[in-house]
Amino acid sequence: MRIQMLRSTIVDLVQVSVGDIVETSDQASRLLIGIGKAMAAPATHEVVITDQEPQPAKLTTKRRKTNDPQPWN
Repeated sequence: MRIQMLRSTIVDLVQVSVGDIVETSDQASRLLIGIGKAMAAPATHEVVITDQEPQPAKLTTKRRKTNDPQPWN
């Protein structure tokens, strides 16, 4: 299904920007439309397919803020 991105995010392990039109699975497109990051794309637009390899998203850990000092691991 073709969707037009309303927010920058990662789709199928590829970074996409606002306004990009992406061809993806029905399940992924329904999820992105449901959470407000995409809308169904008009049928008249061309889809740009990139040949770049997908880059994994960087994962960061968050520390809980407390008044107690916490040891560094």
